[in-house]
This record gives sequence, structure tokens and C-alpha cells, in this order.
Amino acid sequence: MKRVYIERKSALIAGTAILGAVVAVLDVSKVLKIPFPPMPILKFDVIGIPMFLAYLFFGLLSGIFTCLVAFITISFRDPFSGFMKFLAEVATIIGAYLILRARSQDALHKSKMFAIISSVVLRVVVMAVGNVLLLPVFLPKLFTTQAVVILLPSICLFNAIQGAISIAGGFLIYEAVIRRLP
Repeated sequence: MKRVYIERKSALIAGTAILGAVVAVLDVSKVLKIPFPPMPILKFDVIGIPMFLAYLFFGLLSGIFTCLVAFITISFRDPFSGFMKFLAEVATIIGAYLILRARSQDALHKSKMFAIISSVVLRVVVMAVGNVLLLPVFLPKLFTTQAVVILLPSICLFNAIQGAISIAGGFLIYEAVIRRLP
């Protein structure tokens, strides 16, 4: 019994570390960063996928730790952007967690759509509030509260699409791995 616990704990630590490293490499390499046309300052990326995979494979804490890796990596360039990415991806993971926390493997398949909706909605709400409250404080020369409110529909659309990319990509990879591993 003790050996199984140690093996699972080792798998959790190793898996979290590997997916955290993937997050860091994807961020630093700037691969697949596509500007959002209405607001080119916002960029679509795929680093949310390994964060969501960490949650699916190893649990909520693992997902949050990989989000912290993204925060640290992005913060070397821009601490505010690092915090906003952390906030967005944690909201995405918690949105899925609220739906999937007590589900079996069979129920996961049925709950996926609700998890996607919950994740996207929570991310959009959290980021809308976060942008309204934080952009005027941390970037006052670029954004007044009125300007953020005007830009809010574009910010919400971006977060809905980015959240869907993270969670749908995570589910696709998770399902592919689960089918191939015993």
C-alpha cells in the first residue's frame, strides 16, 4: 500500500514538473502566438492546454502549479501580463473543477460540455472584472475605466475563445492519451 502511494506521489510530482516545463517552453519559444484582430495586444496561445492537462491528469493542485509556472515565466517580461494569464487560466481550471470534481471516468464524458461552458463562463466573468479593476490601476496611461468598459466586449470574446482553446485542446489530448494507456 505504501509503495502505491509513493509511486502515485512521484507520478504527480513528475507529471506536474513535465507539464510545467512544457508551459515554460511554449511561452518562451513564442510558438503559436496569434494576435487577436480587434486588440492585437491580446494573443491567442496554446500554453493553457498543458495547464488544463495537468489538472485532468493530476488534479487541481497540479493545474494551479502549472499556472504558477506560466506566471513566473511571463513575469520575467511583464509581471502584470503574467498575473492576468495566471488569473485567466486558474479561472478556466476552477470552472472545470466545479463540474468535474466528483465525476467518474464514464461521467466525465457526459460532463465535458458542462465543464467547457462552466470554464469559459467563469474565465470571462473573472477576466472582465479583473480588467475593469486592474487595467486602470496598472496601466493608467493606456486604459481608463471608461476605455476598459468600451473594450470589454472584445476582451470577453477573446477570453471565451482562448478558454475554449485551452479546455478543448486539453480534453482532446487527455482523451487520446487515456485511450492508448491502460
